[in-house]
Amino acid sequence: MGARIRALDWSQTQLGPVDAWPQSLITAVNIMLGSRFPMMVHWGPELVHFYNDGYATILQGKHPGALGQPAEPWWREMWPFLLGIFRPVLAGETTYFENGLVLPNRQGFVEEAYFTFSHSPIYDESGQVGGIFVTALETTATVLQQRRLALLSHLMAQTAGSVLPVEAAQHIIASLGTDAEDIPFALLYAHEPGATHAQLRAWFGLPAGEPAAPAAIAISLAEPNPSDWPLAEALRLGEPLLVERLPERFQPWPPGTWPTPPTRALLLPLLVAPGSRTAAVLVVGLSARRPLDEAYRAFFALVADYAGRALARATTIHEAQRLNQALRQVNSSLDSFVHIVAHDLKGPANNLTSLLEAYHEEAPGAARDHLMALVESEVQRLTGTIQGLLHLLYTQHGAAATLPETVALADVYATVRGEVTDLLSQQQGQLTADFSAAPTVHYPRIYLESILKNLVSNALKYRTPKRAPVVEVRSRRQGTDVVLTVTDNGRGIDLPRDRERLFQPFTRLTAEGEGAGLGLHMIQSIVQQRGGSLEVSSTPGAGTVFAVRLPEIAA
Repeated sequence: MGARIRALDWSQTQLGPVDAWPQSLITAVNIMLGSRFPMMVHWGPELVHFYNDGYATILQGKHPGALGQPAEPWWREMWPFLLGIFRPVLAGETTYFENGLVLPNRQGFVEEAYFTFSHSPIYDESGQVGGIFVTALETTATVLQQRRLALLSHLMAQTAGSVLPVEAAQHIIASLGTDAEDIPFALLYAHEPGATHAQLRAWFGLPAGEPAAPAAIAISLAEPNPSDWPLAEALRLGEPLLVERLPERFQPWPPGTWPTPPTRALLLPLLVAPGSRTAAVLVVGLSARRPLDEAYRAFFALVADYAGRALARATTIHEAQRLNQALRQVNSSLDSFVHIVAHDLKGPANNLTSLLEAYHEEAPGAARDHLMALVESEVQRLTGTIQGLLHLLYTQHGAAATLPETVALADVYATVRGEVTDLLSQQQGQLTADFSAAPTVHYPRIYLESILKNLVSNALKYRTPKRAPVVEVRSRRQGTDVVLTVTDNGRGIDLPRDRERLFQPFTRLTAEGEGAGLGLHMIQSIVQQRGGSLEVSSTPGAGTVFAVRLPEIAA
């Protein structure tokens, strides 16, 4: 700057040639040039600029043109502010400001900047104030860093206790709202697996539902709407995406914290959880008063990291709570299972022990043969209970691998009728079938047999003692589905009282009869896994109708 000052033709400036300058000005300029602190000298009524190398870096785009020029119009964007400083100094006062906000236009836009500076009078040979000494240190980086660290600390504190993902989203946005100078607005969108749209979960600074903050944004379109936020592109890239010219993209466009509204935004994809298909994008507005420099980008990288961790933590906690609830339900069912199975297995086991002891004590003959028949009956009872449990496990864990086939319902009925013949004969019951309306269905045969056998067996087991059981099996078409109905004249079910428990596993509505209470639960599992349904209607004392809707599975 010393070389520039010597090279400048000062005769063309308001101060005139150097040899006409007062000694006080020359002394002040030499002091300024000899200082390693950023310094400036304003001299004369027009406050002509002199500055050293340190101050040249502060001036940025105003250097070197400001040298030898009056303060106004070079500082027109902040002239009222500067006049408030210059006037008391020209009156003989010294001023000092620490981390003061200044809004210079040094890079083609009015920016947010902070300085610690001192202004002191320079006296000329007449004893009057002839100029101003300015010593300045720019503290913008320090002030912004402190402010941004405060936001990050707030974000960590507010999201530490979040339990539900929706709560975490609200806390994230609330934290970002504490620094509207750096983030004039923010929108948090979440995209769930299989959904066609991302949903707005939390926001500030923009009115939700307006074009700039729609409640939902299509995520799977081949050609996204140019008036929407490009969330799909941000998720595909997996890195921050800059969106510019916001007032042109979204109309109307609201103002921000500063008089000049934000015109740019960053879309920040968030890592919700490792391996999770749930995606989230944080849309953050950029200050109209700051450049998107390395420090600003690093700040947003931390925001995305902290926000992603908060959502991941909330998602993990929520999933753990859901699994714990499911585990508690399983444990409750397991308790019932252990109680019922222990009862159902203990009886046959004790009976077998007693019968075997009696068999060994009994001499060969009719009595001994009768004991062996009883042993065989108990073995069948025990085997039936175990087979029922194995069938349930297979239904729940191996069903997906079973392929459908075109099955004649009459063939399935014949198989089931053969298995219940003895029970039907013992009860002098009647079992009929009519499949004329829908003779076949494309479905896994093994499940059709299980469904029909369980429903028919239940109808026979839970008959009313007042009359012989009558069971009717029918089929019909309902659109593209086949509906299989089993009607009985048994004791019936009090549905207002027992409907909720009817299909629960390991649950029996009566102490009479045998079994672990698995049949109806198993049927419901089979049909629901394939998009079907199991409905029941009943009148206590009159009978029950079970209707199984079977969507035909394509080959």
